[in-house]
Amino acid sequence: MNRRQMLRAALAPALVVGFGAACGEPPPPASKVNVVDPGTPASATPSPTPSLPAAPLTGLPVSAAAVAERQAVAVPLRVSPSTTPYGLDAADLVYAEFAESDTLHLTAVFQSRDAAKVGPVTEIRPVDIRSVAVLRPFVGYAGGPTGFLTQFEKSGLAGVTPADGKVFASGHTSTAALWKAAPKGGQPPTPALDHATDGAALAARDLVPARELTVSVAGGPPMIWRYDQQKSHWVGKVGTATVTAASVIVLTMEYRTLDVRHPSPRSLPAANVFGEGAVVAVSGPSGAKGRWRKPGLQLVCTIADNGGDMLHPQPGNAWVIYAPTSAKVTVK
Repeated sequence: MNRRQMLRAALAPALVVGFGAACGEPPPPASKVNVVDPGTPASATPSPTPSLPAAPLTGLPVSAAAVAERQAVAVPLRVSPSTTPYGLDAADLVYAEFAESDTLHLTAVFQSRDAAKVGPVTEIRPVDIRSVAVLRPFVGYAGGPTGFLTQFEKSGLAGVTPADGKVFASGHTSTAALWKAAPKGGQPPTPALDHATDGAALAARDLVPARELTVSVAGGPPMIWRYDQQKSHWVGKVGTATVTAASVIVLTMEYRTLDVRHPSPRSLPAANVFGEGAVVAVSGPSGAKGRWRKPGLQLVCTIADNGGDMLHPQPGNAWVIYAPTSAKVTVK
């Protein structure tokens, strides 16, 4: 069963598709015969330029065929309003969790593009594991609480920390260093989104024009994205950096408090990534509402409109924002 079939099976009743076969008559004989003078070489028909495959996480053609088959790498980042994050615009996917105070915990996933500098790299958290385990990336992270490290080990993911080798420098890493450190035989990621093809709309119903998306959460400044029509992408600010995305997808979900004991006692907010809830998505100049569903660790999070049809974000990089149920999400 391919990905599109699996997604429709997860969200809708059985679909019955009828196929028909038609018998064609043989073509009429050619009305003209091309004769080539033995002394004159026949002009060769130019070979068509081979098309490059699409990257599994963006739906865009890759720079070289081998790129589509390489394993993804993922990096958790901790960003405050005064932090300058690196590498985010090269990521195919970025997952964002609202963390302590006014900080964000980001999970950046790279597969189709390289980043010479990624960071600041932070500890592994349950949201990282639950977001990317289905994508099978190699993870670069800065340790973490004992319980979180145990969850990471049980997930089947492989990774590297500053204690494991020369992959990090001053709290940062690079995709080249991570791919070099990754074990051989890593598999390319499962597509995470059902990208639009041939100019298809974001949603089959309730589509609205969109030029600004705002996610307001208590205790921190709002996250605001604005559509740049000239460049056909969404623009936001994370820390001190300006970031862009083809699509921004907001998943509303419950947050809970995790009490960490080792190595230092503290309480952390954590998004409950498993389950289902409301979706607000913007892609291109359009917005749509719907529902998301992610039953478990090794299952893709599906997003559909309110009629049960899949949402189709435009090809390109995407940000997936985990908004608490108390957040206010607006599109205008």
